This record gives sequence, C-alpha cells and structure tokens, in this order.
Amino acid sequence: MGRNYEKDVFRHLQETIERVDRLTDEIGTLKAENRQLKEENQALRAENQKLKDIIDKNSGNSSKPPSSDAFVKIENSREKTGQKPGGQPGHKGKIHKLYSNPTHIEDIKPARCRCGGRVKYSGEYKAKQLVDMEFTTSIVEFREHEGVCECCHQPVKNHAPLSALITYGNNLKSFSAMLSLEGMVSINRIQQIISEMTDGQLNLSEGTISKWNKDLSAHVTPSITAIKENLRIAPTLHKDETGIRINKSLNWLHVLGNNKYTLYHAHKKRGNDADKTMGILPAYGGVLVHDHLKGLYDFLCTHAECNAHILRYLKAAIEKKKRVWAEDMIKLLLEAKSAVEGRGKPLHHATLRRFHRRYDEILKQGREEFLKSESPDYNGEDMKLLRRMKKYKAEHLRFIANPAVPFDNNQAERDLRMIKAKTKISGCFRAADGGEIFASLKSYTSTLRKNGRNIFDGIRAAFAGRPVLIFEAGVE
Repeated sequence: MGRNYEKDVFRHLQETIERVDRLTDEIGTLKAENRQLKEENQALRAENQKLKDIIDKNSGNSSKPPSSDAFVKIENSREKTGQKPGGQPGHKGKIHKLYSNPTHIEDIKPARCRCGGRVKYSGEYKAKQLVDMEFTTSIVEFREHEGVCECCHQPVKNHAPLSALITYGNNLKSFSAMLSLEGMVSINRIQQIISEMTDGQLNLSEGTISKWNKDLSAHVTPSITAIKENLRIAPTLHKDETGIRINKSLNWLHVLGNNKYTLYHAHKKRGNDADKTMGILPAYGGVLVHDHLKGLYDFLCTHAECNAHILRYLKAAIEKKKRVWAEDMIKLLLEAKSAVEGRGKPLHHATLRRFHRRYDEILKQGREEFLKSESPDYNGEDMKLLRRMKKYKAEHLRFIANPAVPFDNNQAERDLRMIKAKTKISGCFRAADGGEIFASLKSYTSTLRKNGRNIFDGIRAAFAGRPVLIFEAGVE
C-alpha cells in the first residue's frame, strides 16, 4: 500500500511537471505572439497616421493645388484686417465718363412742340451715349485684268497684291490668337465662334487656325530672344513648373520670369534638362526664387526659398502634431515679412541678427518637442521640416537681407495659373509641337501684359512682321 502510494505521488508529480512545462511553452508562445502583435499594431498605427496625414493634406497645409481640395472648406491663412468688404474710407471712386470721340451723333430736338408751336433751342445739351460693338466681315476681291497697250501693242498683265487664292487678314488672325492665348479657347470652339459671329460666312478649318498660331510663333522669335536677354541680367528670377499633356503623354511646362518678363518652355522632362534648354540659368548670377526644387541648386546662382510653401507645412505641423514651435515660426516669418514690406532697403544689422537668433531658437525648441513626442519618427514629415529649415536657413531668410528678394514665389505660381485654365478648357495639345508653340506665344503675350502693352496690337504687329522687341510701357 505504501509502495503504491509513493508511485501515485511520483506519477502525479511527473504529470504536474509536464503540465507546467507545457504551460511554460504556451506562455512563451503567447508572449512571442503578443510581442509580434504589438509590433504589427505599432507598424499599422504608424502606417495609419501616414495615410491620415496624406488624406488631411490640402492646399492650405501643403503644396497640393486648390483643385484637389474636393468639398472641404480651407481656412484662409491671411490675417483678418477687420475692415468691411469693398472700398475703404479715402478710396477714390470712379464714375462713368463720356467717350471723347463718338462715331455718330444724333441730336434729339424735334422742330415743334406737342401743341404744334415751333421750338427754339439755346444750343446747350445734355449728352448720353450708347456704347456697343459691331462685327462685320470684310471681303475685298481683287480682279486681275489683262489688256494690250494701244501704243506699243504689248500685252499687259496686272497682278493683285496677294499670293494665294484666299488670304486672311491680320485682324482676323489676331482675333483668333487672342481667343486661343488669352481666352484659352480650344481650336474647334474658335472655329465655331468665328463662324457664328460672321453668320456662317467664314467656315475656317482647324488646320488653318493651327497654322496661324504656328506662323505667329515664328514671327515672335526675335521677341523671345529679347525676353531671354532681359532675364539673363535681371536681379531676381522666379522658377516653377507644372504638368501638361502633349499628344497623350505627360510633359512639363516650365516658367522663368519676374514682374516684367515671362519665358515659358514645354519639355518632356522636369528638372535640369529643361532648365538648361531654356538657356538662362547655367550662366545666371542673380537670385533665383523657387519652391525647393532641389535640382535648381546645381546652378551656381544665389537661391531663395518660397516661404508661402513653408507656412503651409508649418500649418500642417500645428494641425497634425500640435507643434508649438511651428506656431512660433509662423509668427516670426510673418513678423519679418511685415518688417521689410515697403521698406526698399535692407534691415539694420541688429534687427537681422535678432531674426536669425530667434529662428535658431525656434528650431532648437522644435527638436526638443520632437524628442519628447510619444513615438518620434525621424523620417516623418515633422523631422523633415525641421531638417529642411535648418539646412536652408539662409535661403528662407534671404528676403530680409535683400530688398529685391520677395517673401514667396507667387510670381511664378501666377504665371502658371493660366495653364491650368487652358488644360481644363481645351484639354491637351494634340500636335507634338503644340506645347512649344503655345509656350512661345504665351511668353510674348504675358510679357506684353506685364508691361502694360495692348496685346491685340502686339499680336497684329507680329503678324505684320513687326513684333514688339522693347517691352517697357510707352517705349517703341
């Protein structure tokens, strides 16, 4: 009995040990699974945050265009002035004035009164004008006659001052070009508009209208050369690029310019290949303002970063990470912007040092906030922004040291805005050279507009072989 009891105890003890070993293995497995699940959960949280950051991006906190904002109200970054909409006190209003050279005058002075008596007028009058436009089609037919001289009996053949059977005038060509370049109207719609305006008399082909644009592009070549010469010696230039579709493939429209001159260039690639083809930047020695296009830093000119973009990224850091340093940096940049606006000369050295010192202090504060965060991501948007602002500090603060350098790159963005309207209205360029023709013509008309010149007159002069070469307002 004692021996059987010892055997039972020993057996139970062995079974208990085996059960403990199995439980220990199961616990180890559960710990490993739990550890793996925690790692997967952390990775999924990080991925979810990245996706959320992407979804939360809009034109107000990133470089995305406003057209991608869908139906989300974007808060305006501009500070409220507290003023009511419309003209402010002291604003000089405008009133309608009579035109000085009426084409027709109609005197309203009946000879007799309602009673039948004759009316005697003093000569004084009150004028009112009806202003309208007339659209007429002018078709001049030249008839070439042949004859014989009665004196020498030699045949006489007369020739019209036209080479082709049908020749279209420069007014019609210029009107078509204006619709294409300034109205962003597609060629088939130009064809329809001209047909309807002339009551069906002029049914132009799309090929004819396209050829007019191509001919005009050749005519403005001397003007494009003049634009390039002026851009090469400009103290400040703005650079940007945007995608366009040419013959069903993605291409890029590049712009380089300032407040006086604009140069567009269509290219298959973005970046340095196109920049070199434009022929300005390789030898440029002024200040180039851009939106942190890193390839541009290969050129040896002085660079300045667009702070409007940085304000959006800082706004994103506030919205997504609640970063206090980002709020302080926005205040600093806007304060610096206010300090230089309308000044026309550099800030005092002590003021410059103060702005630079505060800039560095805010970045140090930002790093401390980053390190204190719950799960710091050294490859996240937050840290990338800190590294960028530290590395390119001189470029971001260039505007406070040089009065010729603007706070942002809005000039280039305004110059590119029209191409988005063009693509929305007209779609893509079907011809392989359509993008470059448009870029050449738009460089010409944009420069005319910036200098206060009449675009229609400029286009008509180019069709006549006399394109505008000196663009400053009032200079011929």
